[in-house]
Amino acid sequence: MDCVYPLASRAALRGARYGTAASIVALGLITAPHNVGADEPIAPPKCAMHLSVEVTPDVPNPSDGGFISSLLGNHAGYQLFLLRVVSDTRVELQLEGPGPDERCQEVIDAMDDDGRVESIDVI
Repeated sequence: MDCVYPLASRAALRGARYGTAASIVALGLITAPHNVGADEPIAPPKCAMHLSVEVTPDVPNPSDGGFISSLLGNHAGYQLFLLRVVSDTRVELQLEGPGPDERCQEVIDAMDDDGRVESIDVI
């Protein structure tokens, strides 16, 4: 036996049921977790500082790779690159590392404490 719907036709109610079902499906698609690729990891902050380094006169060759790398001490992850030889006692170097800038400054401070270094200026 059919149900009697006094205020609406069967066709109208059937349409309402489909509309409700479509709304539920749409809501499920919006709130369901999406299967998308994972975001790329965010790279750690990186610092790069241009330095003018003046060394003591007893340093035979301030542009020597061994000397330059020795300035880093035990600061793993940081590198010094020779940019320019200014004089027998001054070189320009590029310090690069994982950062942030505060850690780079710590590396520069440690380099400045080296007895072979007269001064370091960030340029």
